[in-house]
Amino acid sequence: MDPYVVSARKYRPATFDTVVGQEAVTSTLKNAIRSNHLASAFLFTGPRGVGKTTCARILARTINCENLGEDLVACGQCAPCKTFEEGHSLNIFELDAASNNSVDDIRNLILQVSIAPQVGTKKVYIIDEVHMLSQAAFNAFLKTLEEPPSYAIFILATTEKHKILPTILSRCQVFDFRRITIADISRHLAEIAKKEGIEAEAQALHVIAQKADGGLRDALSIFDQLVSFSGERLTYQDVVKNLNVLDHEHYFRITDGIIRGDIPAVLVEYNTILQQGFDGHLFVAGLGRHFRDLLVSQDPRTLPLLEVGEDLTARYGDQAQRVDRELLVRGLDRLAQCDSQYKASKEPRLLVELTLVQLCRLSSTEDPSAQKKSPDVSIAPPLAPPRPTSTAPAPERPAPATATGTVAREPNAGGYTPKRRLAGQVSIKSTVAAAVEAAPAVLEADSGTDMPGSSKEVNTALLLRVWREYALKQKQLGRDSLHATLMAREPEVSGPGKVSFAIVNAVQENYMREEKPELLGHLRRQLDDPGLDLEVRKEEVAVKPRFTPMEKFRVMAEKNPALLKLREELDLDLG
Repeated sequence: MDPYVVSARKYRPATFDTVVGQEAVTSTLKNAIRSNHLASAFLFTGPRGVGKTTCARILARTINCENLGEDLVACGQCAPCKTFEEGHSLNIFELDAASNNSVDDIRNLILQVSIAPQVGTKKVYIIDEVHMLSQAAFNAFLKTLEEPPSYAIFILATTEKHKILPTILSRCQVFDFRRITIADISRHLAEIAKKEGIEAEAQALHVIAQKADGGLRDALSIFDQLVSFSGERLTYQDVVKNLNVLDHEHYFRITDGIIRGDIPAVLVEYNTILQQGFDGHLFVAGLGRHFRDLLVSQDPRTLPLLEVGEDLTARYGDQAQRVDRELLVRGLDRLAQCDSQYKASKEPRLLVELTLVQLCRLSSTEDPSAQKKSPDVSIAPPLAPPRPTSTAPAPERPAPATATGTVAREPNAGGYTPKRRLAGQVSIKSTVAAAVEAAPAVLEADSGTDMPGSSKEVNTALLLRVWREYALKQKQLGRDSLHATLMAREPEVSGPGKVSFAIVNAVQENYMREEKPELLGHLRRQLDDPGLDLEVRKEEVAVKPRFTPMEKFRVMAEKNPALLKLREELDLDLG
């Protein structure tokens, strides 16, 4: 039986052209080899599993090949190539700085550098995880790195560039390796699956690429693990089951329920997710990514930012057309708040359920169609056609209500003319009144909208939490006096859709007068009640009467007459 070799080693790139997702780095190195402009020291930096050590080995093998062709592919026949493939090359040395990080290790390396190559023309030293070297080891390495022999080339690799001394960085050509895209990883996995005779669904490979988070080595390790489980057929369901990944169907159903404002359906779907063993925090993060993908799917210019499989792109596009952009933006904000509060919450499930309820309410209160039906009295609608006059007196109709009072109607030759009943009140113009009479259906459609002034029960606990958070934010902004004013008393629920707050002096009254518009807007947004009203009332503080010393003595003497005698004997003056 042939020994098993993991895919990360079996399919490790052997040439620059087979390196995945690092075209900028490989092109620069190939051009440097062609023009014979190779530096004496390189630093390869980037996340794990993106090809740093692989590119270092390809570079070392290429420059040592004695029969290098125009395509810069090592021949594999010369002595340097054969010794490299056999694992005992005399010109290529690898040092793991994680376990060889002392000054003595670097001194041994420097001693080897002083010996010229016996075969070939270059000696390449690859130092992996170079950031693990001690401070003393770095200092011992500086002089050799700055002025190496003509035949020596150093290739340093690290995942933590910020830990490298600036004096080391200044002596190297720095190549930043980027995270490999999901599309590149998916294509590479598909090629390997084809070579191995494995039937793999495209969506399954896409999920593996997402889980790898830009690291090709991690993707290959996950691929091997899943192939061991599923055999020669790798399906999407096998992948989501083994990788603890939530199926996209859950997010699509949750979002459909939010669009409809169907709170029970959304809560039942979330309960199903929990029963499958998924963590609520994972669900919140996943729903946030789903909202983000829907947002970028609404505009063709941001469509390339959508990193999903081709079969899901159409579904995202369809659902993105049915959801309002404002709902997605505010929904992302609510989910971000839930994500930050999840770990500190004593009832995380309740926190997520409350967030889902708020998203459903957000959808129902911000329905674009409902907003379009709301009449705007600031713009006069077109006049209604004149009504035919009749000899019979027309029955008197109830006067329409204005924002500040009632408009009285008086009969006129042409019908009714609006008239102010109270001085100082603003009445609706006759054109608006005529339009209201001509379009009763519009009023009926608007009667169900959530306009300012509508009321609902206020959640006292939520009100107190939002109020305290707002006050704390003011303190963080340096507004200590306003913070003290807001925390001096607690707001009270004075009725449906009404909140009251008591102040006791003119200073607090000035602060609340300036802050009330901003505070009220914040409360309306956080409590999901556009009609919420905030009343700031001033309470009179009862002042205790002040007594003179003589009056205090008289009260005490009434209780204890011996004090009178004591005063006379000591000749006390209480003035």
